[in-house]
Amino acid sequence: MAALNIAKIVLDKDSWENIPPMVFKSFQATAANMNGIKKWADVYEGRAKSQSESMSKYEEKLAMLERNLGVLQERSEAITQNMTAASELGRQQAMTCAGGFQRMERCVAVMFKHFGRTFGVEMDLPGRQDWAGAGKPHEEVLTEDADLPPGVAIMQTSGMRLEKELDTLELAFHRWDAMQAEDRERHQSVHASIEELRSVAERSSERILSWRELLKESSHAIDSLGGALAQMQTAVQELHATRVQHHDVESAVRQKGEELESLHRLTEQSMDKLYHRVEEHVSEVQRLILEISRQTDERIEDHSNQVAKMVEGHMNPLNAYLNTMHVKTDVMRVDIDKLRDQAPRLVSKIEEIMNRLTDVDEEHKSKGSELDSAIDGLSNQMASHVQRYDEQHTGLSMLLKDMSDSLDTRIAEIRVCAERTAESLELVKREDLSGLARELLTLDQKVAKWVHATPLPAKISEARLYSLEARLADEMDARLALESKVRRHGPLTPRMTRSEDSDLAIGSVSTVDELPLLGP
Repeated sequence: MAALNIAKIVLDKDSWENIPPMVFKSFQATAANMNGIKKWADVYEGRAKSQSESMSKYEEKLAMLERNLGVLQERSEAITQNMTAASELGRQQAMTCAGGFQRMERCVAVMFKHFGRTFGVEMDLPGRQDWAGAGKPHEEVLTEDADLPPGVAIMQTSGMRLEKELDTLELAFHRWDAMQAEDRERHQSVHASIEELRSVAERSSERILSWRELLKESSHAIDSLGGALAQMQTAVQELHATRVQHHDVESAVRQKGEELESLHRLTEQSMDKLYHRVEEHVSEVQRLILEISRQTDERIEDHSNQVAKMVEGHMNPLNAYLNTMHVKTDVMRVDIDKLRDQAPRLVSKIEEIMNRLTDVDEEHKSKGSELDSAIDGLSNQMASHVQRYDEQHTGLSMLLKDMSDSLDTRIAEIRVCAERTAESLELVKREDLSGLARELLTLDQKVAKWVHATPLPAKISEARLYSLEARLADEMDARLALESKVRRHGPLTPRMTRSEDSDLAIGSVSTVDELPLLGP
């Protein structure tokens, strides 16, 4: 803009000496006005220059803004492509997770099916022939859940299929609890029976030992009876006028032999009963071993079910995170559509959008790292659980093996003890019966010799025979009373048995000594 040139008016008094004062004053006012106009023109000229400079700056800013807008459009297109790739990657990850969940669901379904079949409950669950379609949505899912993402629909249908069978699974668990309670009661009863059988075996061994001592002491009593018979022989030799009938002696000996045979049969019956009890105990112990193995298998299945539940509990947060990821992906898609519609207004909010995008990117990275760490922790935990399960299984197998070995050794010891007891009883029975038979034979020979050597009067021989039969009957009654007392009060100690046998022996000797000596 050209400068305003105004000529200067000279207002000295010499030049305006002959001019009227009115004209001079008007020219003074005009000069003052011209100065003001010049100042005003200078001001507006400065303003015009500043406006032109600002206009040039605005033009530069407008060009820069156009360049920035082009860069922003390129970045928005790149962001759109990245979001599309991220959504596709998220969809692939969701489908992969859904496939993994579906495979896991099918494995759990097969486990549920076998578990329910074990307890008599049938479940309508897919088998191995349906495993090939794991991770692929069915057409029913596409028609019914068209508004949901594919992975969410697959996981939802898998979860609903499992939820339908929860009632039957609870029924199976109730049956399992009832069976466990019955097993516990049966185990307690078996343990009580084993303890009772052990106490009975101990009592029987003590009773057998007491019987052995009793038989030994009976041999001593028989020796004392032989001494008494020797004394009786001397007393009989003094009776020369009496005579004993041979058929009476034979009948008495036959009666005592029959009584001894009946006692022998009772002893054999008691040994047979003891043998049958030992066989029943062996069969019961074998049945207990089978029951313990079955309970071990059931506990192993229970442990596998608990591991499956733990895996399901750890996968629920992962499922929730995937659902939130799908929701955030949908929200980001809506934001991108709004961004495309509101492109002219993005100039003022570009920094805010960049900040939000960086925050979202950091959040996705953090969530991805958290997901990776959670998956690593879950895999480590699964490995630790599998290792712990293997250790527990080996420990249980070793414990069962040790228990079976100890039980076999105990059964072998009991069998050997029973065989030794039977052999000892048979030996004692043979020795005592053979000794008693020999003594009775010698007694019969001595009596026959006495009878044939010195014939006695009829009445004296009958009295002596009657007294001898009475003493033998008293001795047998005392022995029967002792046996009934032993059976009623349990096994006697050797001291008690020795004292009672000594009393019996003393009584028998005293009764023999008290026989009347009749003269000829």
